[in-house]
Amino acid sequence: MNLVARNTLVALMLAALAGCGGGGSSAAPPPMQVVTLSATPTTFTFPLNDNTPEPVSVVRSAGAFASLGLSVGDPTVVGVTAPDLTGGSATFTIIPIARGTTTITATDSTGASTSVSVATALCGRPPSFLAAQQVVPASGATGVAPSIGRLYFVVYVPTGAGVSGNLHMSVGAHGTLEGGPIAASTLPPGTILPTPPPLPGPYTTATVSATVPTLAAGQQYQTQLYSDTCQGAVVAGTFST
Repeated sequence: MNLVARNTLVALMLAALAGCGGGGSSAAPPPMQVVTLSATPTTFTFPLNDNTPEPVSVVRSAGAFASLGLSVGDPTVVGVTAPDLTGGSATFTIIPIARGTTTITATDSTGASTSVSVATALCGRPPSFLAAQQVVPASGATGVAPSIGRLYFVVYVPTGAGVSGNLHMSVGAHGTLEGGPIAASTLPPGTILPTPPPLPGPYTTATVSATVPTLAAGQQYQTQLYSDTCQGAVVAGTFST
């Protein structure tokens, strides 16, 4: 065998060995880092007669938050504010709305999640609102302008009771949004009043309204009025944008 042929054969053999791993191996890629979230507190019960919102902090085990979604198991019980993200930390606030228990789940952009269990205290006081009916927009309305700005209601309270409280909204299945405080209002001209619901005992009727921030398009909303968070939810109606 001449020198050129022999050198060619050696080169082919070395190439074959390298292709089979015989010529050395590359370093294995580092394992993917698993990100976890932790919440403080993980459980919280609102004390009786204390409606102070509760702050919650969420910490990422590594890296910074790109986003944090909040889902409320029963959005008629509590509301949550939009999270404030700072690096690997996030904070939001739980707002008590009505008697009950629920769980808030926080999920980041990687799918990592943590949860907070929440309860509101039970009391024996008579209800502040016997019932409420959403009249503008009419309950069940569709295509409501996101810029509507103000919603109107008829409320039913025990005779002699004052009318005060706030507007809370469930957004979709597990989102929440807070409106402003309710105030006595004159209904817009042409508003059709609903038939009052059957209620026990003497009661007083009032017309009120509350402001709302700009709403999301293509979303379903449920309205709820509250003033005493140890009472059950008083759902007023629904609409969609």
